[in-house]
Amino acid sequence: MNKDYLTTLKELKKFANDLPKTRTMAIAKINTLIKMNMCWEKYQLDKNLKEHPFKLTNDLVLTAIDDLKAWQSISFCDAGLAVKRQDNAMESQHHDLFQALWVSFNKEQYAERIELYNHRLGVNNLNNDFFYGKKIIDMGCGHGNFAHSMLGYGASYVLGIDYGEESIDYANKTLDEFNIPKDRIQFRVESVYEVQEPDNSFDFAVQNGVFHHLDDEDKAYKEMHRLLKPDGYAWIYTEGEGSVARDLFHVSVQILSDIPPDVVQENLRHLGFTINKRYHLGDGLSAVYRATSFKKLSERLEKIGFYDFKRQLGGMDTDLDILGDDPWAQEKFGEGDIRILMRKR
Repeated sequence: MNKDYLTTLKELKKFANDLPKTRTMAIAKINTLIKMNMCWEKYQLDKNLKEHPFKLTNDLVLTAIDDLKAWQSISFCDAGLAVKRQDNAMESQHHDLFQALWVSFNKEQYAERIELYNHRLGVNNLNNDFFYGKKIIDMGCGHGNFAHSMLGYGASYVLGIDYGEESIDYANKTLDEFNIPKDRIQFRVESVYEVQEPDNSFDFAVQNGVFHHLDDEDKAYKEMHRLLKPDGYAWIYTEGEGSVARDLFHVSVQILSDIPPDVVQENLRHLGFTINKRYHLGDGLSAVYRATSFKKLSERLEKIGFYDFKRQLGGMDTDLDILGDDPWAQEKFGEGDIRILMRKR
C-alpha cells in the first residue's frame, strides 16, 4: 500500500495554514495535532493491528481535518492574534525550546531519566566492562542525565557541553543533588563545532539526538573525530527517515511554525501530561529534524574517518526499533531510530 496519507497531510497543512491567526485557532491546532500524534502512538505500540498502518494513519489525518473544520465553524473565535515566533536557523530556533524542556525536571524525574539511559545502555551490553576507566565527552548534553548514567557504569570522567546556558546551570546543580565529585563530571557552555580540548583527548564520545538539529552536522562530526583517540568509540543517535511518526510530526511542526513553543508547552501542562510526555510532544510538535538513512549516514561518517558501524537498540516501547515481533515494523518505522556505535579510524 502506498503512503496515501502523505497527500492527506498536505491537505491538512493547507487547511490549517488558511485558518485565522488567532489564539483560539492556535490552541485548536495544537490540541488537534496532539490528538492525531497520540492516537498514532497507540497504533505504533500495537503489534496486532488489524488494518494496514498507512490506512489507519490516513484516517487519523482526515479526522484532524474534520476537527479543525469544526473549530472553524465556531462563530465566537477571538480576534486576538496569536504571538508569532521568529524564523531562524535550526540552532537558534532550538536554543530556547530545549532549554525550557530540560530545566523542567525535578530530582525524582531526573533520576528516572538516568535509569532510562541505564536501561538503554544495558540492553546494548554497554556496561561496566565497557565504560570502566574511560574519559568521555557528551556533545550536546542538555541537562546531563546521560553523563550521570555513564559515570554510574564506571567512567572515570565525563565532560558535558551544550550551548544552552540554562541547561548547563541546571546540569551543574545536579552534581550537588546527586553528590557527584566535581572532578568526575564537568558541564560547560560550549559549541559542538569548537571544543576547547586537545586532539585525541577522549576514549568515548556521545551525541544523543543533537546533531540532526544542527545547521552543519558534518562539521560537528569532524570535531567529534578530532577529539577522539585513535580507535576510540562514539555513540550517536539521529532521526531515521520514513517513519509514520516522523511524517506526522514533520507536518505538525510546519503547521505550528508561527506559534511559540512555550504556548505549546503551556497547553500540554494545562492538559495534565506527564513531564516525559510533555518533553516528547513539545519536542515533536516544535523541533525541526534532519532525518536520514543508516546507509547515507554511515557513508558520510566513513568519509570523515569513522568505521565499524553497529546498530544499537533504544530498548523502550516507544523507541523505533525494527524487531521481528511486529509484522508492520518496517511500514511503521521506516529507517527506525538510528543509534550507532562506531569507532575512529
